[in-house]
Amino acid sequence: MKKSLADRIEQYLKVLIERTDDKQIEIQRSELAETFGCVPSQVTYVISTRFTEFEGYLTESRRGGKGFVRITRYQLEDEENAGRNELMTWIDELLQEKAITASQGEILQHLITCAFKNMPPEYRKHLFKQLRVVLADYTRY
Repeated sequence: MKKSLADRIEQYLKVLIERTDDKQIEIQRSELAETFGCVPSQVTYVISTRFTEFEGYLTESRRGGKGFVRITRYQLEDEENAGRNELMTWIDELLQEKAITASQGEILQHLITCAFKNMPPEYRKHLFKQLRVVLADYTRY
């Protein structure tokens, strides 16, 4: 089965990252686009959709002639993942017990998944714990 261009670019970048000691690379969109025979916006698309904080990557970019994209791989702390997963499971339980409505559950899950993604991991871990306390008080569950 032939891989898509986006898959090939993603795989290439991941290999480059894994080969570095600090799990960080700096690339230029135009050079990478030339390597793969595509336009720079395709590279931008791959980076923005496949190298997200949720996937364990931080990206920084600077546009212009001397512009670059820096991609850094980091490991989410197991404790943070556990906290997020525990909170999501608990929200599912609240939904099953009808302690919250389906729309409230969807909003909460969306917030946990998306709204806090730019927050530093240590803050998210604390936030997830605090959300649990506040929701328990709100639902009396």
